[in-house]
Amino acid sequence: MPVKRISAFTLVVFLVACTSCSMIGNKQDVSGKENAASSGQENPAENEKTPKITEFILGSGDIVDVSVYRRDELSKTLRIDYSGKVMYPLVGDIQAGGLSIFELRDKITQGLSPYIIDPQVSIAITAIHSQKIMVLGEVTSPGFFQADEPMTIVEAISRAGGFTIDGKKKSVLVIRGGLKSPQLIKVNVDDILSGKDQGQNIALLKDDIIYVPRTTISNISLFFSRLSGIISPLLQLETGYFIGQQIDEGPGKGGSPSVSSPGAK
Repeated sequence: MPVKRISAFTLVVFLVACTSCSMIGNKQDVSGKENAASSGQENPAENEKTPKITEFILGSGDIVDVSVYRRDELSKTLRIDYSGKVMYPLVGDIQAGGLSIFELRDKITQGLSPYIIDPQVSIAITAIHSQKIMVLGEVTSPGFFQADEPMTIVEAISRAGGFTIDGKKKSVLVIRGGLKSPQLIKVNVDDILSGKDQGQNIALLKDDIIYVPRTTISNISLFFSRLSGIISPLLQLETGYFIGQQIDEGPGKGGSPSVSSPGAK
């Protein structure tokens, strides 16, 4: 399984900065469940079903083989470009990014129909480069990982070499939906591993970020306001350098992320 490693210098600076982040206040637990209890109202985010991976969605960099029954000249290997498009004979440019292989097959079939009677099109994925997740913090081998099949939180942490001795299994954070308006999900991996709450072992989605802290996270939103400034440069490692940033103790900036707990009922 292809793994994108982060340089030793990057990790040293990152982990030093995140140590400061991990020390954010432990005065009270403000997880979604306890917030609901203190306010007397239910947290809508807790009642939403966790998204599941139902089928593979194509993205930039993925490679597919397209074949048409009894039309060898139309058998092509296509790489989805950075705009999410592929160019196929007789059909032209097709927006393939964001489609399943079945939706792409239907688009090609429709495009060929004016030229071929009842075209029989089949598509196979030969390489995946678009589906990535990130595992950071107190794991043995933090970095980027290809999510070329449905993967759970426990499986992702296992691919990253498992927890270090300092990793807090009860406060694993999943960051979903990007850094600008993320959904934050706090997961108790101890409960998953003990069999107490397997429902927290949610299926990961493309671009999910898993962070294993050194200390228990008591205030998720405050924690994230410090952490996001460090994660952001790491997402651009392919094109630039990571300059370590200390997390200040001032109030967080930007909008408030949504917080949910996958095990809440």
